[in-house]
Amino acid sequence: MEESRTHTQNDWWGRLKVFGGAVVLALVVTLALVIGNRLSDEALAVLAGAVCGVGAALPTSLLIVSVTRRREEQEHTSHMQPAMPQTTYPPVIVVAPSAQQRADAWNPLPTTLNAPLQRQFTVVGGSPSDGRTLN
Repeated sequence: MEESRTHTQNDWWGRLKVFGGAVVLALVVTLALVIGNRLSDEALAVLAGAVCGVGAALPTSLLIVSVTRRREEQEHTSHMQPAMPQTTYPPVIVVAPSAQQRADAWNPLPTTLNAPLQRQFTVVGGSPSDGRTLN
């Protein structure tokens, strides 16, 4: 008896939800028609642009929310798992070039681009009598 009573209440709430949704939809359509008839063409264009902008932003924001939730779930599950014991570092092998390889090694800069040993600087914008050169 109790089971049939809860089934009837669930069915009644389902019908009420559908009816409420239909009423809200009818009110929104009526409001849109009334506003659409009273607004100028420019105002309708602005309103249409705003609606299209919101429509374009919704998928992006939903994608950001879903990626954020996945990342949070992964962090939560990684904290739940026991930590792996730290192993020792793998051996590091360094191979030094021999002396013969250094002598014949390729120089990335040609000799013409090497900086000269002595550089001279001239102060620009000073007084004409101050024509000295800095070394």
